[in-house]
Amino acid sequence: MFKNHITGLGIISIILAIIGLILLFSSASFGISLGNSWLTGQVDGIADTSNYVMVMETYTNAFLITGGILFAAGLVTAILTYFTALFLGVKAPPEQEK
Repeated sequence: MFKNHITGLGIISIILAIIGLILLFSSASFGISLGNSWLTGQVDGIADTSNYVMVMETYTNAFLITGGILFAAGLVTAILTYFTALFLGVKAPPEQEK
């Protein structure tokens, strides 16, 4: 595997993990914000409280699940990239081997 491929995979895994963590920790505020925008879109801005709570929890859970998936994907990619580089070794591109 080339060194630039390993570097690229490392960067991708870090980005995925950071985005996942942001979604995990900010899911409540994102859910409340989207729930409020749903409420303002209702007729006269009025809706049943249980419907509002259900919509807000649904949005929050969607962000939690998405953040968890992205964080796990970033973590798995980082681990696989590390062990691939460890076991196969880091090779320089053919034009740099001279």
